[in-house]
Amino acid sequence: MKLLPPPSSRRRSMTSVAFVSCITLLAMLLLLALFSLGACSGSHCYKGYDSEYSFDVDAAHNPSWMSTIPDNVNLSSLSIPGTHDTMTYGMPDNIWLQCQNHNLSTQLRAGLRYFDIRGRLVNDTIGIYHSIGYTGYTFTDVVRDMFGFLEENPSEAIIMRLKEEGKPVGDVARDRNRTFEEVFNDFRHTNPETSPGFEKHLFQPETPSDSSSLPAQSNFLPTLGAMRGKILLLQNFSSEEGPYGLSWDSPLMELEDLWVIPSAGHLGEKWDAIEGALDLARESPDDNSALYVAHLSAAVGVLPIEAAAGPRTRKEIRGMNDRTGEWVEEGPGGRTGVVIIDFPGSKLVNAVIRRNDGLKS
Repeated sequence: MKLLPPPSSRRRSMTSVAFVSCITLLAMLLLLALFSLGACSGSHCYKGYDSEYSFDVDAAHNPSWMSTIPDNVNLSSLSIPGTHDTMTYGMPDNIWLQCQNHNLSTQLRAGLRYFDIRGRLVNDTIGIYHSIGYTGYTFTDVVRDMFGFLEENPSEAIIMRLKEEGKPVGDVARDRNRTFEEVFNDFRHTNPETSPGFEKHLFQPETPSDSSSLPAQSNFLPTLGAMRGKILLLQNFSSEEGPYGLSWDSPLMELEDLWVIPSAGHLGEKWDAIEGALDLARESPDDNSALYVAHLSAAVGVLPIEAAAGPRTRKEIRGMNDRTGEWVEEGPGGRTGVVIIDFPGSKLVNAVIRRNDGLKS
């Protein structure tokens, strides 16, 4: 007859088996997580994507790079790094909408000077959105960081695209029937937290005694000297009283924004558009006739992070950040214009800024 172990022994045995099973399961889950992230590590790796020119913008430190450039240089003559959907660093769980992995203050210190801000009316304020996704930030958060940075770094100039991203959110916003322009002007004139900053830092051209000699503000590109400590608004919303800066659809805006990419296999077409825009900025006369803007971003059939860093599963397809970074570092000289980046890295930002070395006093 087979003897059973005493009850206490059986309990210990069952406990040991359960413990081993749990450890095994946890190990398998960990391996699965590591496998899903891909085999990469370090500052150039994010969510399993590896890119030499992406993700580590916090390693760049250029808080006052404009200070060495003379006042009489036109803003349109500069090579300026910027970010697309600037405030989406607060959306790490939304792979379709996240375009940044470092906050606005970090971007400013790194040397980025163009920012893409998209808002929707939420009651009596402007919430920052990407499409239908709320970033968790408001327009107050944005301008507070910008004003603070300019107070500390008065040599610098900021370009901010402000776009109305969609219809008002919530019954209160809709019922009050206020316009995006009206709430924007609240920030400018009546909001005690933001109106002093707007009064000091929003760029507006000086009006000479003969105002007819001044181009309309929507058709005016300033010098860096006029822009120091200021924000040039690229207005991408309808208005009755404006313009409040340079209109997004102004003839002075030379835009590349091929953002609808059907699949990763079509990223070569996106690169052709970017390279064409960079060549146009470099080859065109430096006569202050246009602000050249190239978007490295793409979406729809690809994730923003895939367009920036290249797909994880197709290493033969390179991301736009790497291709642009190599072009800027190794290609022909001259300005790049404004280069707008998803998930920028320090190497790319520094390379764009170095294109201004020939302008230094």
